[in-house]
Amino acid sequence: MKYTKRVNFLKGLLNIIGVFILLLLMLSILNCILFFHDKGAKNTILSIIFSLIFFGGYFMTIFTLRKILNSILEKNPFIPENIICLRKIGYYILSIGLIDAIVNYPKPNNTGFILITSHGSLKPIIFLYISLSLLAFILADVFKMAIDIKEENDLTI
Repeated sequence: MKYTKRVNFLKGLLNIIGVFILLLLMLSILNCILFFHDKGAKNTILSIIFSLIFFGGYFMTIFTLRKILNSILEKNPFIPENIICLRKIGYYILSIGLIDAIVNYPKPNNTGFILITSHGSLKPIIFLYISLSLLAFILADVFKMAIDIKEENDLTI
């Protein structure tokens, strides 16, 4: 019972975050369209593509997390689909980090801790994206091991 309340709360929170991310995506695309004349066609199209990948990665991460929460509600979290979902989350987070690094690299910034090169700067948040994606990949491997152990135990009983 207590797991059900917690999982339903998390699903509701993911719904709110998902709506907020969709709103940010629409505002980002609207911003690109409104400032079309300032940026030019090539930069506007690139901005729209990067916005779709960036916010789409967040949205797909939330959608995939909801799938995992549904399997927890069914009291069957150790299934092969969750391994696939965790790996997808790792790829989504890694792609978000790479897009963030590409978009923000040419902007030299002297505030905070940054890695400055002669052409731009990398912010430390890229390491957070990499760490979170590695965490998702590690969790996928742990789930794979749990499934193998569960199948082995099922055969011995």
